[in-house]
Amino acid sequence: MRNKSLSRKSGCLLMLSLCMSTAWAHHGGGTFDPNKCFAFKGTVRQVAWANPHAWLYVQVLKPAGTSELWGFEFGTVGGLSRAGFRPSDFAIGTKVSITAYANRDVAKHTASVTRLILPDGRDVAGAAVAGTAPAGAPPGAGAPPPGAGLPPGAGPPQLNTHCPDYK
Repeated sequence: MRNKSLSRKSGCLLMLSLCMSTAWAHHGGGTFDPNKCFAFKGTVRQVAWANPHAWLYVQVLKPAGTSELWGFEFGTVGGLSRAGFRPSDFAIGTKVSITAYANRDVAKHTASVTRLILPDGRDVAGAAVAGTAPAGAPPGAGAPPPGAGLPPGAGPPQLNTHCPDYK
């Protein structure tokens, strides 16, 4: 009888450790590089409004006149909804400005959003809407930047100044 109890406890501990390692791997931020923060401008091509993370696909403009399709990770759909955003806010064709941490392999054209500014001046920023902050990101990554949430017509807020334009 004692042996069965020990086996059950061992099994439970093994399952718990597997679940925790999976959660850590997902939320560890290892995919995105804290040294590759960029400011992007482009046009929305697709919205994937689903958990565990919402994604926005944007045709990003480059200075030479070319463009690339990038996927930008946000936080959860619930976080975006509680912050007052809906999929219709990111309609195809909408021009957006984004600050994000790029994938460690930039050629994958994916990044974790820290801030997005819509054409009407609404500012999508903060821990509730940001994607996975990369491991080693500077303090405040994912926190609302100064000026976040300005009302429409108050002038468009500027993107984070510590992130250069993507080229």
